[in-house]
Amino acid sequence: MTLTGKRIEIAIVDDHRMFADSLSFLLSDLNPAYRCTSIDSPLRALEMIQAGSRFDLILSDLIMDRMNGIAFVKALRRRGYRMPVLIVSGINTAPPIEEALRLGAQGFIPKSASSDMLKEAIEAAFSGDIFLPPELWTSFEEGRPSMPGAVEDAIETEIRLSDRQLEVLQLIAEGYSNREAAATLEISENTIKTHLKQIFRLLNVKTRAACIRRSQQIGLIS
Repeated sequence: MTLTGKRIEIAIVDDHRMFADSLSFLLSDLNPAYRCTSIDSPLRALEMIQAGSRFDLILSDLIMDRMNGIAFVKALRRRGYRMPVLIVSGINTAPPIEEALRLGAQGFIPKSASSDMLKEAIEAAFSGDIFLPPELWTSFEEGRPSMPGAVEDAIETEIRLSDRQLEVLQLIAEGYSNREAAATLEISENTIKTHLKQIFRLLNVKTRAACIRRSQQIGLIS
């Protein structure tokens, strides 16, 4: 991917505005062609992209409210967006490298990275290569376990919903009642209830609000 001679649009998705703004200034110093847009949540970024905003590269924080960086990559790829995404991580333990790469991320950058490392990562992403700092390459190649805990729990990549279940889920997230969803999809209200029961079981939730929140966290819906 060659972007020489043109303005390069970069989205910085991070719910810590001070870090996002600092990274934006750093990127501008690295290359005057970089035009950075700070976005405070993955859900807002998805809305902007779906509305027509074009980004040549996305730098996304790993841990954020409602949807983490890995789920954000998953949501982008599910919707057919193929721009390179680099995950920015401030945690001290090894991030879920294998999962991120499998879902389509171009690699990880620690928040403590030098400007030289940041430049190298961006150039790798634009070239279609994977970037990992040396210590993460070592962990990845040796097959060490990925990061445990909240982020890994929130990804839940083994959850698989059918196309119909995803349609039901999206309508419920948009505020449709069971009756309205049934009329829209031209199926019975009992079928809607059956789908919801299965969705609740798969997501391990008991209420609609929890179902919507969990679905957003793992990138099933925006």
